[in-house]
Amino acid sequence: MKHQTVMGMVSVGLLLAGCESMGTAAQSKTTQGAVLGSLLGAGTGAIIGNQTDHAGAGTAIGAGLGALGGGLVGHSMEENSQRTQQQATPPASAKTKFCPVGGEVYTEDIRYCPNHGVELKYKE
Repeated sequence: MKHQTVMGMVSVGLLLAGCESMGTAAQSKTTQGAVLGSLLGAGTGAIIGNQTDHAGAGTAIGAGLGALGGGLVGHSMEENSQRTQQQATPPASAKTKFCPVGGEVYTEDIRYCPNHGVELKYKE
């Protein structure tokens, strides 16, 4: 019965992760952190809960706390990345190009987006 509870929680975590489109999920550090934290928290909670004969409750509590912590860390990483990108944006007076996938802005001398590998387009 305890094994079924753990497997159920893992299945729910994977199901929830699959609800978001693959393109967005692959790019969102917040989502990645929440899913990974949830899975690690559920496993840790199940192990700790098993010691007190409450594996189901330990799994649920661990998954919730892990998702919260992982989401917060992922969100912080995402904000850091955006802040760094904004600081690296060239001045508007120069002729600039942008990435059609991510929207990052680059100077005229760069031909391909270093993040996505696609050819940059000129801003009009």
